[in-house]
Amino acid sequence: MSASWALLITCEHGGNAVPEAYAPLFADLGEALASHYGFDLGALATARALARATGAPLLAATTSRLVVDLNRSAGHPRLFSAMVKALPRAERQAILAAHYHPHREAVARVVAEGLAANCRVLHIASHSFTPRLHGLTRHCDVGFLYDPGWMAEKEFCARWRRELRCLDSDLILRRNYPYRGVSDGLATALRRRFGERYLGVELEVNQRFALGGEETLASVSEHLADALARALGRAAGCP
Repeated sequence: MSASWALLITCEHGGNAVPEAYAPLFADLGEALASHYGFDLGALATARALARATGAPLLAATTSRLVVDLNRSAGHPRLFSAMVKALPRAERQAILAAHYHPHREAVARVVAEGLAANCRVLHIASHSFTPRLHGLTRHCDVGFLYDPGWMAEKEFCARWRRELRCLDSDLILRRNYPYRGVSDGLATALRRRFGERYLGVELEVNQRFALGGEETLASVSEHLADALARALGRAAGCP
């Protein structure tokens, strides 16, 4: 990719922190907070690896998605968990003001700055998914979520997958799995807002790597980061 591209890494579900004022709501929900319901296990470590390898800025949030889901649009039925939905509207608005809007506005600001500098912006949002959901095993190691109608996104993800496959041919790589790249999310909202010079890719890594320990997660994260650098043309790629 040419120098006219700007890269941004984000992580919307990087932790399971609960603001002190709302801790009583989650007093009996420690197990849920520590699970995939509370945050994306391993996603922040992967995001950091991507940022280190490419020199890209990283914008990460560590407030639990059970407090507010930063990857949902305002008004989405799963923006708030059941515990938070029960709060008065004023308190829910305060949560948005303190935790939701600052992250999303910061991401939008970096995108806008890149576009204003006459760059095309590639935004990679680091996420992870539970290996089993509702009793079903998800047969995927890494998923690349994008809009199939956004040709630049499609082509970039194909290049990234190709480089990753060269580094680790045993990985199961899938497109728009376990979710669809056009479903409600931050990247989808930014596509609508900024148009064709914005590319938004959601990276979904199987949490089995994080559950396997730091070394296992570090290995797949480093491969993803190396493959990304190669796909960006910042390192030697596949022959």
